[in-house]
Amino acid sequence: MFQIGEFSKLGQVSTRMLRHYDKLGLLVPSHTDEWTGYRYYTLDQLARLHRIIALKELGFSLQEIGDLLQKQDGPSVAELRGMLLLKQAEVRQALAEGRWQLQQIEARLHRLEEEGQPSPYEIVVKPVGETAVASVRTTVPNVYEMSHYCELLTGQVYAGLKKAGIRPLSPEIILYHSEEYKEDEVEVEAAVAVHPKYLPNQPIDEKVKFRALPGHNLVASLIYEGPFSDMIPAVLALLSWVGQHQHVPVGPLREIHLSGPVHAPDLTDAELITELQVPIAPIAPASSSQ
Repeated sequence: MFQIGEFSKLGQVSTRMLRHYDKLGLLVPSHTDEWTGYRYYTLDQLARLHRIIALKELGFSLQEIGDLLQKQDGPSVAELRGMLLLKQAEVRQALAEGRWQLQQIEARLHRLEEEGQPSPYEIVVKPVGETAVASVRTTVPNVYEMSHYCELLTGQVYAGLKKAGIRPLSPEIILYHSEEYKEDEVEVEAAVAVHPKYLPNQPIDEKVKFRALPGHNLVASLIYEGPFSDMIPAVLALLSWVGQHQHVPVGPLREIHLSGPVHAPDLTDAELITELQVPIAPIAPASSSQ
């Protein structure tokens, strides 16, 4: 048998909470010394304790947990596992949304602090030629999952090229196709440069296709160094510059990975170098009404 302090350590639950569970009848000690009042627990009571904790993490009240555990056909281990996996997915989604919101807030604060100050980024306008690529395009459910989807899509392109025996070239490119800012249902394309001779080829499979990214006479470009999680201020700076110079985007924002495959195991966030490109055109003059 284990004293309450020892059982507390084994179950990672405070002695105060164990006493509370005892009072509610959720987890009664196997033995209580009538003279000292010391509570003693057995090892097999750990399973019940873990079920209580699991149900509590799922949002059940202690009253509901008591009712569930009293039933002879209470939740099985498999059912609890399924419920916990669903809760895990919900929490991960909430964390992803929180991280994205925090990045947005920090980016906006950064822009406010820089108002009236010289931009920390050097933005140039240049022509960009046509690029032959193999690519995969999909709709990302929301921006919070963007990093996961970009990694997944890029991996699909590399796997397809390997399957077809085609050597990938540089760079990797992510294209954001939405014509307006959206946080849900975002059209994204992951591409890897290939030799132009492959452009006439049939698609590798139903996902990986060959195409030519069109060239543009005017492209606003910015070089960013650092992790993708801190890149929002650079994107805002680039798009603000475009508007300030009386131009508008006329094509998807391109994220070009100059430092090589970003998911290579030996590449750290500090080593990432990304070129942000957006095709632009002068704002059309407003037509005068007669």
